[in-house]
Amino acid sequence: MLGLAAMLSAVNLLYHVPKAERVAQNNASRQFAQDMSRLQSTLEYLLLKGEFVIAQHQVSVLAHNHDYRLVILIDDQQKIIASTRRILFGQPVTTSVPNYDSERAAKALHARRAQTALNPAGDLLFGYVGVLLGRRGEELKPSRSGILFLTYDLSRIRSEARAQVLDQSLYWAGWVTALALAIWLVLHFLLTRRTALLVRTAERLASGDLDARSALRGRDELGRLSRAFDAMAAQISRTQTQLKNDIEERARMLRALENSEAQYRSMFNASIDGLMLWSADRVLVDINPALWRMYGYTREDFVALAPSKFIGPTSGAELLRPVDDGQALHIDISDTRKDGSALELEVHAVPMQYQGKPHVLAIARDVTEKKQSTEHMARQREALHQQEKLAALGSLLAGVSHELNNPLSVVVGRSVMLEEQVDSRTRAALAKIRAAAERCARIVRTFLAMARQQRPERSTTLVNEIISAVLDITGYTLRTSGIEVTLNLAEEAPSILADADQLHQVMSNLIINAQQALQEHPAPRRIVLSSYYDRTDELIRITVADNGPGIPADIIGRVFEPYFTTKPVGAGLGAGLAVSLGIIEAHGGTLTVECPENAGTIFTIKLPAMSPESRRRDADIEAEECRRQLSVLVIDDEEDIRETLAEILESKEYRVTLAASGRKALEWIEASPFDVILLDIRMPDRDGLSLHEEIQRRWPDQSSRVIFVTGDTLTPSLAEWAGQRGCPVIEKPFLPSEVHRFVAELGCRP
Repeated sequence: MLGLAAMLSAVNLLYHVPKAERVAQNNASRQFAQDMSRLQSTLEYLLLKGEFVIAQHQVSVLAHNHDYRLVILIDDQQKIIASTRRILFGQPVTTSVPNYDSERAAKALHARRAQTALNPAGDLLFGYVGVLLGRRGEELKPSRSGILFLTYDLSRIRSEARAQVLDQSLYWAGWVTALALAIWLVLHFLLTRRTALLVRTAERLASGDLDARSALRGRDELGRLSRAFDAMAAQISRTQTQLKNDIEERARMLRALENSEAQYRSMFNASIDGLMLWSADRVLVDINPALWRMYGYTREDFVALAPSKFIGPTSGAELLRPVDDGQALHIDISDTRKDGSALELEVHAVPMQYQGKPHVLAIARDVTEKKQSTEHMARQREALHQQEKLAALGSLLAGVSHELNNPLSVVVGRSVMLEEQVDSRTRAALAKIRAAAERCARIVRTFLAMARQQRPERSTTLVNEIISAVLDITGYTLRTSGIEVTLNLAEEAPSILADADQLHQVMSNLIINAQQALQEHPAPRRIVLSSYYDRTDELIRITVADNGPGIPADIIGRVFEPYFTTKPVGAGLGAGLAVSLGIIEAHGGTLTVECPENAGTIFTIKLPAMSPESRRRDADIEAEECRRQLSVLVIDDEEDIRETLAEILESKEYRVTLAASGRKALEWIEASPFDVILLDIRMPDRDGLSLHEEIQRRWPDQSSRVIFVTGDTLTPSLAEWAGQRGCPVIEKPFLPSEVHRFVAELGCRP
């Protein structure tokens, strides 16, 4: 009965507690939705009236309600403008509130309906609801919308539900326990005591006390059972005495044999190394569990297997050589486990005598992880060596890039301006000069992008320009290898938001892989580079196809595994495709491979295109033109660069002032302020960075009017430094249109 009471209480708790918690949770969710709706209406009313302080107060007073862990109001810039925690005011919600779900908030804002969600633990309830914040400018209708985010603690409600069910369970369990005690008292005096005496007597007899007797009286069933039991005990006592002597003698004979066998078996089975015992005539005598576990088998699998599955004479006749010459043998064996994975074994074969006959004990040790670790360390050392070489190459290229880009800037800028002033025949010649200079500039930038180590930075990028830049680098190698390159590029492919250097690395890997695959392939050798804009799915598809030998079907599924390669030693580490896949997936795209029959290999990249809204916004920015005359100060130690920039700017009727040094620039700025300052980073007397710090110290408003100009590689530290100060950067060689756009955007800024 006590067990029944405990069981009923447990069932009641297991069934009713979750049910009560769900009911309480549902009630709380409904109340939460109602409170959230009322708060939404109140806040919208106050905000539309302009009572922003009262609206903040309405949110902050919820801090006194301990069931609300957090209540925040987020504006359309994802900043917290009201909260029950004052420390969160003005903070971006995506970094300040870990539980905030941007996708669910967007759905609530779009549907204009409250959205609720539970956390995985089930103790927090999250609510999202859109709130009208007010109007933008002179709009008639309110269009600014924010999000009201609430976190409701369900712990107290669930605890109260559990406590109520627990009280009911304890109440009924107490009544059942009292009934069980009453029944036990009745049965104890009528049945339990006599039965216990009979049981104790049986236990004494079972423990070896042959004189044990129950001696119960009475004519009921227990009395008759007691007399029969006593008669049986007497018979057992007589038989036990006769058997005792025989058993003791036999036990003495078996004890010695069992001790020796037990010692052998315990040592054999306890070994962490795999053990197999073979006779001289190649018969398996014994095997320990450690060996078949190395192969990935269970005991049931092992029983059903043939011994030849494991190491033994079938793995090499020399394994039994120790039987003949009496010398231990050491060999390495490569095998496979049950799941097909590689297994590397270090095997020692030792001659021994067993039951008076020659045998071989094979001791196997699993060294798979040890070998894999050694190979991995070798690959890591090679990868580190390659990185060191790239770092050295980047330093060398960074040193010469400035000297190359300065004259290229003059050639490009002068040629563009002259094209607008000469006849058509001369214009065609100038266009060729400009195209050659721009190609040289792209090659320098591409080499720098490949060599420098910097954090990825995504910006508006055209896929066709990436493909063209890669061909500038790889074109000569492809031509000398007798490979024909065909371009099928989409004419109106939109931009994508990506890191151009990383995409350049991916395309270089794919083209170089195709070139290496075609190296030993008979002519004709072809590579087809295509780009296509899928308007339906808003995707840019890039394909790199070759007519080479393709990839065997048994390894095509492994080509994206790190360090997997079919190239000979020294031709690559096998990390290119794995790195490329990681880059494409980080950009929200896919990289796949297929090998049509007798059609070579096709690698396909799919990347999301920029949304039409983003493209229109970029077009508006590019089309923006300043409507007033600007004053521009050009600071550069190279005379040709200064004069080129001056002519470019004067073509827009800007007032241009030139300074060949930082000292002269400070004198000009002190004399009168400028709308835009073009500042070269590398100068002999005073570099651009220190000059900008001096301008910021003396004329803070002028420091925000600086555009850096550099012909060197844009290092991560410089990019971060310029970004922190809000200064744009023009990289040499530059186009006049690029200079016009940067100057107009900064100069027209209020």
